[in-house]
Amino acid sequence: MLVLTRRVNESIVINGDILITVLEVGRNGQVRLGIDAPRHYQVYRRELWLEIEQENKLALASALDSKATSAVPTTSSNAAAKVDVIIEPTPTGQHPVKH
Repeated sequence: MLVLTRRVNESIVINGDILITVLEVGRNGQVRLGIDAPRHYQVYRRELWLEIEQENKLALASALDSKATSAVPTTSSNAAAKVDVIIEPTPTGQHPVKH
């Protein structure tokens, strides 16, 4: 982890296109930051990001569970539909018999 010391109105630049500026330091130690980043970047507070990440994991698990339960399980009735047909010639060579 990179640790930097900044004062009010001082900034850091990330990747050349994200600017983070210290706006205020309160008496209670709370720091207000200004973040200037291109719109295609998503900027979240960490606690909110963790909540979103957890919801995404739960949604994915739910989607996988519903997909697994919607798959057709193999049962004896389904297995009967998959029987191979064997055609054998009759002794006379006429009308084959299906098994």
